[in-house]
Amino acid sequence: MTAAKVFDVPGLGGVTVWGENAPRAFLCVHGAGGSRRDAEGFALRAAQTGWQAVACDLPEGLLPWDCVPYLRHLAARMRSRWPVLGLRATSIGAWLSLVALCDEPLALALFQSPLLDMVGMIERMLRQADVSREELAEQGEIRTDSGVLSWRYLVYAENNSGLSWDVPTSVIMGERDELVPHKSVEDFCRRFSADLTVVSGGAHWLHAPRELAAVAAWEADVLRGER
Repeated sequence: MTAAKVFDVPGLGGVTVWGENAPRAFLCVHGAGGSRRDAEGFALRAAQTGWQAVACDLPEGLLPWDCVPYLRHLAARMRSRWPVLGLRATSIGAWLSLVALCDEPLALALFQSPLLDMVGMIERMLRQADVSREELAEQGEIRTDSGVLSWRYLVYAENNSGLSWDVPTSVIMGERDELVPHKSVEDFCRRFSADLTVVSGGAHWLHAPRELAAVAAWEADVLRGER
């Protein structure tokens, strides 16, 4: 595999591309606190099965009204170079990708610890903070111990719920994911016939050595078409 190449894409900032020239490529989308560097391990495995990988740094703040247009623009630029596109996304990156690319003809998607129900997530935060919808609507933003609640964000999520997803998809998550309810992922997998792998004892970020090994094995299986 050739060394990673870093490119500046007009209007999109820098992206990193891994792999030998190929007719297909994955768009790799990180989660909160992540970066395009997180994609390297997956990119190495993808290259072994004839895929290139393109990783980006999402706009600061991970706000959907910034990230969704960014991802749509990047996917369109990628489509002009690679006729076949796949998606590899983590945590909130999965939700942003779903909103951005729900109408994009993708060959394959891999989601790790995906946040798939943003409305449900915000509603849980409201309950935990003992804040009503009416209070949030009136104040616009409310700071809580678990983060900033935003009325604009909730409305955006509600307006982009119920999306269609016609992409062969495999999902992996930890048995003890502390951020994403299993039910939301299981409901998504049933609705869209996605494959689900659960890592025994795993937490949300799946960063422990045993968890990383499980993710690598899952990625390899999906890329070989064994899931």
